[in-house]
Amino acid sequence: MIYCKEMETYRRWERMSAKQREKHFLPEEMKMPQRKCHVVVDSTVEALIGALRDNPRGVLIYKDEIDSLLSNFNRYNGSDESYFLSLFSGTPFKYSRKSNNEHIFLANPYCSIIGTTQPGRLGEQFGGKRMMNGFSSRFLKVYPEIDEMPSWNDTAMPDGVLEEWERIIRRVITVTPSTDQEGKATSIELLFSQEAKLRVIQWKDEVNNKAYAETDSDAVRALCGKLETYLVRFCLVIQIMHCICGESGMDKIEPGTAELAIRLTEYFRNMESRIAPEIETGILDNRFTELLGNLRDSFTTAEAVREALQLGISESSVKRFLRDGGRGFVKKKSHGCYRKI
Repeated sequence: MIYCKEMETYRRWERMSAKQREKHFLPEEMKMPQRKCHVVVDSTVEALIGALRDNPRGVLIYKDEIDSLLSNFNRYNGSDESYFLSLFSGTPFKYSRKSNNEHIFLANPYCSIIGTTQPGRLGEQFGGKRMMNGFSSRFLKVYPEIDEMPSWNDTAMPDGVLEEWERIIRRVITVTPSTDQEGKATSIELLFSQEAKLRVIQWKDEVNNKAYAETDSDAVRALCGKLETYLVRFCLVIQIMHCICGESGMDKIEPGTAELAIRLTEYFRNMESRIAPEIETGILDNRFTELLGNLRDSFTTAEAVREALQLGISESSVKRFLRDGGRGFVKKKSHGCYRKI
């Protein structure tokens, strides 16, 4: 509501001449209002870049169906995916918004992505090239064992839990960093205590390095690298939450925090090991295996679509399957023509 009013004032000022602004006691220069938000709905790169510029502390993309985000990445020659790969590391980058010829520089971009999907879609969304280039391992995955539908019951969330959680999150948001001479926020740095540092190093040497050395899978090795990044981030998140809840300070990473972060990291390693067979390059589900078996060695998109529809595979799914290289089983010969590998 505040942003809408500020934009209305700005647009009115923008339409005025210099004399009109002087008559209404308006300034000669006025900056366009910045929309403050924590959750972003429009996940196109251009919209996201604008949100990151206006919210330097970072934003969250929430997608109930994450496929709506991932399926757009190939629309513009895969350039969107490269931006999201950079976002994971917080790498500074420049972006030119074609809509208004604006040039934006993000010195420390931060964006989290949360979404859900179905097990049968994992191969399309995280397999093939996305497993090889590290895109898949940037996502922490949760794959619960559900053998039967849960029963309905009248169990309710205990009173006060949601209110307490909201209070905690709001306190996190209100943590205000110091500013430099130019008025820009400076990061709050938390160093590891000596004991916590030694525990993290022990985990790397005895657990993660061992997992890396014992595998020939590029995907598993990529995961090992990303888990080290996540371990440090988990340490930061857990320590901050302990501080917000009044259980410790915000001056260093404590040994207990490091231990909890390691347990959480290993949980996600186990989740990845369960999911890997679903998404690993070279693995097809039964429908696409049958589809390729029914097609000639060389075939057209139209032939693949026609055969796919008879197997209950949608036209959009088979086109996406072909566009992504058929998970390593298909190669494009020319426009609309493919061959099996």
